[in-house]
Amino acid sequence: MAGDGRSPKRAMFQEPFGVWPRRLIALATAAYAGVLVFATHYPKPEELVGGRLPADKLMHFVAYGLLGFLAALVLRARGRLVGRTAPLLAAGLAAWAVIDEATQPLFGRAADPLDWVYDVLGIACGIGAVVITNHFWRQARRAG
Repeated sequence: MAGDGRSPKRAMFQEPFGVWPRRLIALATAAYAGVLVFATHYPKPEELVGGRLPADKLMHFVAYGLLGFLAALVLRARGRLVGRTAPLLAAGLAAWAVIDEATQPLFGRAADPLDWVYDVLGIACGIGAVVITNHFWRQARRAG
């Protein structure tokens, strides 16, 4: 670690993630975001699922919760998930969710402001899961 240009503190928080895992997490997040955009704009979502859909609001909550989780994990893997970046990430993803919802009518889907509310709740829970896990991991590292 001495010759790699990283501070010991920064290296400590990146320890579980090597270069390839960090790249795989980022790639998985980008791929998931692409699938999410496609799925939210597909005119007949029941065709994608192959039958009856789960509750609409639950799907929004889970889909954006996973997006928030993956995006926060990308920041965590790069050692950049700190107190001020988590709210910025949440705001950016919430803005993306607004755009996603607002553009659905262009593809024969209905826009629903309440869907956005569930998107934001999912984003907050997904990011919160990573932030809380990161907090406890750091506490364990300091104690042990």
